[in-house]
Amino acid sequence: MEASATAQRRLPALLPPSIARLGGFAALALLGALQWQRMVEGLSSGRAVLWVLVAVAAAAAVLWADRLRRLRRACTLAIVPLALLAAYVSAGFPLVLLKPRRVDELGAGLSQGAEALAGVQMPYAGADPWPGDTLQLLGALLCVTAALLAFWPRDGDRTQPAASAGTRGYPFLALALLLILVASPVVSLGGAKPVALGLVLTALTVAFLWLERLPLRPGLGIAAMLALALAGALPLASAADGEDPWFDYKAFAEGFGPDEPLAFDWGHSYGPLDWPREGSEVLRVATTRPSYWKMRNLDDFDGIHWLEGDIRPGGTDPEGDLAPAWRSHAAWRESLRVTLRRMRTRDVLGAGTTLAVEDTARLVGPAGEPGAWRSQSEFRSGDSYTVRAHVPRPRPDQLAQSSAGADSRRAADLNLTVPYFGRAAATAVAGARAIPIEIRFPPFDAGRDGVVPHAVFPTLMRSNDGNRALRRSAFARTWALAKQLKRETETPYEYVLEVNRYLQDGFTYDEDPGEIAPGRAKLDGFLFDTRTGYCQYFSGAMALLLRMGGIPARVVTGFSPGGYSKSKRAWIVRDTDAHSWVEAWFDDWGWVTFDPTPAGTPARSQIAALERAAEVGSDSGDAASDSAGSAPRTGGVRPDLLG
Repeated sequence: MEASATAQRRLPALLPPSIARLGGFAALALLGALQWQRMVEGLSSGRAVLWVLVAVAAAAAVLWADRLRRLRRACTLAIVPLALLAAYVSAGFPLVLLKPRRVDELGAGLSQGAEALAGVQMPYAGADPWPGDTLQLLGALLCVTAALLAFWPRDGDRTQPAASAGTRGYPFLALALLLILVASPVVSLGGAKPVALGLVLTALTVAFLWLERLPLRPGLGIAAMLALALAGALPLASAADGEDPWFDYKAFAEGFGPDEPLAFDWGHSYGPLDWPREGSEVLRVATTRPSYWKMRNLDDFDGIHWLEGDIRPGGTDPEGDLAPAWRSHAAWRESLRVTLRRMRTRDVLGAGTTLAVEDTARLVGPAGEPGAWRSQSEFRSGDSYTVRAHVPRPRPDQLAQSSAGADSRRAADLNLTVPYFGRAAATAVAGARAIPIEIRFPPFDAGRDGVVPHAVFPTLMRSNDGNRALRRSAFARTWALAKQLKRETETPYEYVLEVNRYLQDGFTYDEDPGEIAPGRAKLDGFLFDTRTGYCQYFSGAMALLLRMGGIPARVVTGFSPGGYSKSKRAWIVRDTDAHSWVEAWFDDWGWVTFDPTPAGTPARSQIAALERAAEVGSDSGDAASDSAGSAPRTGGVRPDLLG
């Protein structure tokens, strides 16, 4: 019996133990790195391969150091900082940031990036480089740390040089890190073939943990059986990964979530963002192409906030919200089938201008403004209805030829209420008493011809030169900026793009932006002091500048498109998609959407991803709407109109 056991122990191994574990680790790490790479838009697979090469080199260095005798411990310990430094460089970070006088900059940037990751959508494609850089560094560090753990000599092995792979390292801890590499992108972004991925992951895990233990003859047989099983399972995986998944894990998990529906306050507060941010599905919209999903128009400015205004001349007839020739653009008619999930509201969700609401058990009718509809009782989870809408989608060259503001129906959309101090605005600080006055701005072309704004003092029953009144108002700086930007443009469309570009340069997205200095109007303080805010700040400031430039504008609140689910054939909208943007009026076309909020922010990144994701074909609606998936046809939200 003892001789038989000895003979069994002496059977030649399928592979040398160190080579077997190193090969299994490299394959599993490569799978994880290529998955992790998906979380940063535009990151090449070559970068992910580089992380794995650095990790394999670190593991090989540990194996080499273990063959030394007296210097073994010192060399092994020296490998750790060198491996971490190599991971840092492989993530694309410059060595200069490690200098003592620059290390604070590095720490602040990584901290900023880590904090931002909690709120951005994946794949990250924002203007701020730190969240993407932080993801790259984290991926490289996970690979290298897993390599060190997999091959690190245990305390009991330090007395024996070249300890075998089977008796060294902490492979299960290393496996945990590698599984984080694989699983995090799948949870955030979903996967095109999750069952196939699971089979490959299982096979590589088995190879990493046990390949080194297999003797040659049984090992070849087992390897052949695994290969046959994997080959037979892949067709089944392909069927299981079809458009109708056999198990909808997302819907199953949400079934155990809180039942209390979410409610949104669509008014602008300009404090910390108070919209729900739980990642819960709130709506499903079945339609042929994506749009911004509108809940309310905020078309009045009271000197502090944008808010829902009074009924405009012409009442609530939707045609009062449309360009005169709107009927000639049949391609802009849309039909939306809206189903409420975890949400309660009286507002009817639409797109562009809602013309009619059908197929609902609720009593609905036009709200206080043309093109907006509301129910007499609350919609609840499970309620559904059909919306007929008109969504203008003119080309940039068509917008460039259109006037703005000449339509007399839009006169009220050129007015602003501002706090007036009656003295130079520079002296209007905390404690100064202001009175609200209404400023009526001329249309874009009339303003270029020398027509000045008109100021109305309701409490004093008199009128005045609006230009002079604005210089003595809380928005003196904003008025000066509007005039400066307008001087640089020739057409209304050029001015809209110039305002949008201005808001992309040097402004930071933050959902808790802090307080504006006392005595300053909040949007004016955002433009010139803090330059930090979220979508309500960006859209509110843009609408202010557009009206001051003579372009009718309003703020709109609702949701960005969300992610398209092929299995549900609908856009899956979550609470993190709640958003605010701007509509500008062009006389030939009507209200056209513009979004000044930077790309890469929770709701805005959906828009930037639409055209890219349509080519990929991912089923992102089932992945928490973290990446807009493919739709039946694209073009609903055009990046060339969004900056």
